[in-house]
Amino acid sequence: MSEATETKSAERKCSVANCKRPYRAKGYCGTHYKLWRRGEVEGHKARYKLCSKEGCKKPAGRYGVCEEHRAKAGEAAAAG
Repeated sequence: MSEATETKSAERKCSVANCKRPYRAKGYCGTHYKLWRRGEVEGHKARYKLCSKEGCKKPAGRYGVCEEHRAKAGEAAAAG
């Protein structure tokens, strides 16, 4: 890595308000980058679409729900 690239990334700060930690990736410091990967950074674009069920933070697949909720819906439909 060149010195110019290292200096440029070292000068950048985290994009979360009131966070002064140095930039790591995707505009976030190491702490907020980990939170972003889990979909837990409020007010920032998520890494992927999340399940539409209340309180579920799993990645959404088909029909806007995670695999677990889609399987439960399928079981309920088969039983009903």
